[in-house]
Amino acid sequence: MTKRRSTSTRRAESQAASVRAAAIRKEQERKERRRRTLVVTGVGVVVLALIVLIATVVQSSRDTTGVAGKAPVGVIGRYAVPAGSPSAPVKVVIYEDFICPFCGQFEAASRATLQKDIEQGKVQFQYHVLSFLDRSSSTRYSTRAANALAVVLDKDGPAVAKQFHDLLFENQPEENSAGLSNSRLVALAVRAGANQADVKKGIDNLEFGQWVKNVTDQASRAGVNATPTVRVDGKTVEAATTADLVAKVEQAVAAG
Repeated sequence: MTKRRSTSTRRAESQAASVRAAAIRKEQERKERRRRTLVVTGVGVVVLALIVLIATVVQSSRDTTGVAGKAPVGVIGRYAVPAGSPSAPVKVVIYEDFICPFCGQFEAASRATLQKDIEQGKVQFQYHVLSFLDRSSSTRYSTRAANALAVVLDKDGPAVAKQFHDLLFENQPEENSAGLSNSRLVALAVRAGANQADVKKGIDNLEFGQWVKNVTDQASRAGVNATPTVRVDGKTVEAATTADLVAKVEQAVAAG
């Protein structure tokens, strides 16, 4: 026969049950708080990732100086003036300054051979025109000449821009001079095939002046600290003399 439990026993069991129930509720509450924390954290991580993504997209759409600058129609990768077919198997990137005498020497020495390679579809040149040597003229000629090339590219396309580019080097001013006047730049642009009415205002008003700054800044960030710097299919061509540089570029193009 089962003995009837005493009042004290029942009370103790009830208290123990209450303690267990409280412990269970406390554990459930702890788990719920943890779940909410994870959800909030997860949402925060997603939001933060979206913010970073948006910031990255926005920054990548801006010029490297942080100041927006209109790029001329026809540029490659925002900073390069093209010459030659985009389907050419070899890409030659040239960082140059229109008042740099060594750039002029490279252009003069390499043009005969490399121009044929461009015409035959073997190579595409991508010119990054810089303003490194603005201090070497009294009128910021490097910026003015690079801007003039951008204006011609924008208004008349890459074929006329290439002719103008070559004429700028054929008529290259000496360092520490005033450089060519704007009227002279316009005249050379017209000689290259541009329409005077289309290009004069942009040349006079430095329409792409900020773009030239951005091209120069991007080049510095890419490790360019001298002109001319030449890269064939992404690899910098190292040379001690202009003649050596021309020979190595021609060899690289032929091998490509």
